[in-house]
Amino acid sequence: MKYNLNFHSKYYYQNTQILKNKFNIKNYDRLIEIESDFTCLRLAELYVKPINGKFDIKHFLNIHKYIFQDVYDFAGKIRFEEISKGNTHFCKTVFIMENLNVIFGFLKNLNIFSNMPLPVFIENSAYFLSELNMIHPFIEGNGRAIREFFRCICEYNNLEINWQYADKDTILEAFIGSARENNDKLKLLLDKIINIGVGP
Repeated sequence: MKYNLNFHSKYYYQNTQILKNKFNIKNYDRLIEIESDFTCLRLAELYVKPINGKFDIKHFLNIHKYIFQDVYDFAGKIRFEEISKGNTHFCKTVFIMENLNVIFGFLKNLNIFSNMPLPVFIENSAYFLSELNMIHPFIEGNGRAIREFFRCICEYNNLEINWQYADKDTILEAFIGSARENNDKLKLLLDKIINIGVGP
């Protein structure tokens, strides 16, 4: 994803929108290709063997680290620069940890959304996902880490979510809607792609 950014960013090669990477690739399309290859492989591994954790911040960071470990040194690390996309400004860096503590506290207080009727689960999940997306704690890879973490939440609750039931544009539109308006589109999306009683 290309963000509005300061060209003095320490994350990008100078005067480019190409993230510094372990392969020192300075061609945007080539980097996206390599990143996709490695992250798809890691996500496939996680589908078979998810990362265990307490559904806390550390668990979330570990998922991001696993997905992007092959490509970026910032894998699993909270960003230290401000980012925005279009007219959407994500959480200021000084407030990231504070806001992560709040939203993961919400998840913990509701016992990881256990024993909820599906409509209530979806309502709380949409709120959690929209807030986590607006925090956008990583310089890159937020969406993939969020979706994998939420897949683990679903499995924990004997549910299955298949993001492939919706195309990328629909998913993006749902998250943009949650940022600019409300969570209605996100709730409709979750209702479409979550199945009951097919978890481990």
